[in-house]
This record gives sequence, C-alpha cells and structure tokens, in this order.
Amino acid sequence: MRILKRLVGGVLVVALLLGGAFVWGMQRVSRARAARVEALGPLLARATAVESLSPEDACLVVEGYYMKRAKVLTAECRNVTIEATRPGVMKFRGLVVADAWSDAVLGGGSVPTLCLSKGPRGWEVAGGSHQLLDCQFDPPTGPELAKEALAQVEQRRRAWMDDAFAAVREALTRPGSDKEVCEGLPALSRRDVLVLDADLLGDDLSARMERTTRTGDMLGYQCIPAMKGQGLNLGPCAANQFISHVVVIDDIDELPLRVAGSSYSGGHYAAVVKLVDVRKHEVLCQREVSFQLPEKVLLVKRQDLNFEYSKQVRAALRQTMETLTGGKLSAEF
Repeated sequence: MRILKRLVGGVLVVALLLGGAFVWGMQRVSRARAARVEALGPLLARATAVESLSPEDACLVVEGYYMKRAKVLTAECRNVTIEATRPGVMKFRGLVVADAWSDAVLGGGSVPTLCLSKGPRGWEVAGGSHQLLDCQFDPPTGPELAKEALAQVEQRRRAWMDDAFAAVREALTRPGSDKEVCEGLPALSRRDVLVLDADLLGDDLSARMERTTRTGDMLGYQCIPAMKGQGLNLGPCAANQFISHVVVIDDIDELPLRVAGSSYSGGHYAAVVKLVDVRKHEVLCQREVSFQLPEKVLLVKRQDLNFEYSKQVRAALRQTMETLTGGKLSAEF
C-alpha cells in the first residue's frame, strides 16, 4: 500500500511539473510572438518592396502574411525554397506555421506551399499553390491580388476543357485513322485524358439519353448547357491541368435493354473507340468494340440485369482503350 501511494504521488508530481512546463512554454510563445510582430513592421515593408525576392525576403513576406492572423501562434522559416514560375510570380515553401499550442510549444506545425506575386503594393501572398495551379498565373495588376490570381486560374481551367471539346469536334469531321494501335505514345496519366461519348458534344441529346450505357454524363452535367439542370451541382466546368488526349466513343449502336419474363431484347453494344490528340485536332488511332450480353446471365442476374450489362460493356471498353493505346492508358470510367 505504501508503495502504491508513492507511485501515485510520483505520477502527480510529474504531471504537475509537465503542466507547469507547458504553461511556461505558452507564456514564452506569447511573449515571443508579440515581440516578433512588432519587429516585423519595418522588415516587411522593405521585403515587399524589393524588385527580386531572395529566400530571406520571401520568408518575411510569408511570415508577415501569417502573423496577421490572430490564431497563428508561431511562424518560423526552415529550409526555404523558392522557384520562379512566371515573371513576377514565385512558389514558396519552408515556413513552419503553428496554430495549436502543442505545436507552438514543441516546435511543430504545418508547412504550406504558397504562391507569391508582385502587385501594385509589392510582393504579396496570392494563395496556396494547390488552389493556383502550382503558381501558374500572371502577376495581377489590380488591388485584390488573390481574387485576380484565382480568376485567372479558373479561366485557364475552363479554357482547357473548351480546347479539348473543340479538338474533338474538329477531329471527328476529318477522315478517321487506319491505325488500330497508337504506337510511340508517351505514358498517359488518367488526369491528362478525358473519356466521353462523341454524341455528348452533339446538338441533339435525346437519342443518347435513351441508351443504357453512357460515358461522360458527369462532364455533361458540368459543361453541356442542355444537361446542366438535370444533375447534381458538380462544380464548374474545369480541368485541373492541360488535357493532352481525349478517348472518344463514336458510332455507338446500342438498343435499350428490355426484359420480359425469361427473355430480353437489346443487350448488344457496338462502337468505335478513337484517341484524339488535342494539340493536333486529329484522330491518332481507332478500334472497334462489340459486346453481346450472354443469355446465361439471365439465369443469375435477372434482378440486376441493366447493371451487369453496363458493367460488362464498360469492361470491354476499358480493354479496347488499353489495347488502342498500347497499354499506355488504363482508366476507370
């Protein structure tokens, strides 16, 4: 019993010591923050006015940006890197920001990657690089630097979508390709490529909406005026990066799948899968795809026949797309 009391007493003493140390650390952080905010004034004025940012000046600009926020407790530069992405625009990383007492006292925090731009008031923080296409924008000229930079980015993201659609429309008016496999393609990321039905970009969507299998409806709800009011609010019509290629499913022949008793009609899908180069506005290669739903599927999938049919059609389309690109592109859609 005596040993247990000593153990409990020891634990309480340690807890009191740790608590006292933490409170002392909070007070130290508060005093250091107040002193740093006062000292930053003249330093920040000089740093924002320089013609070309050094890592030290960039650190001051970013530190001043964060220390204006009451909830930020500490902001300290460690291993700063800056990179010019455009004339008058820099990408910055290296400031450790803490807005929680535990991080502030123990020296931890987050390390954001930011975009700095030279505007009418000198160098300022335009926003996070994840919001601004990795700092790919021109220096804003108006008083609201962050809003102008974001507007530029949104305009560019929309333009990438418009360029891809325009390339598809023009490519489909030209003669098709006699190549069934695109040779020499670079490795394609799913983010570089759109996959859609050709008739999504047509003037009349009525026949398309009767089909069982449709590819690109989400794009339609975002970008096609005739479809925008029919779906959920999926955000703006915008791409996160330049779209280099579009997989277009053209010449689709599909009858609606109908089930009556132990038999069905439809269940056949045929199309031509084409790969369009957005820069060249041409079809690089194309390949036919055909699928017929086996009758034996009725015996085990009658309740979910439409789902099973669409799943197998999409699997056939994915396989055709992978073969068409020589294995350079494999995507879920």
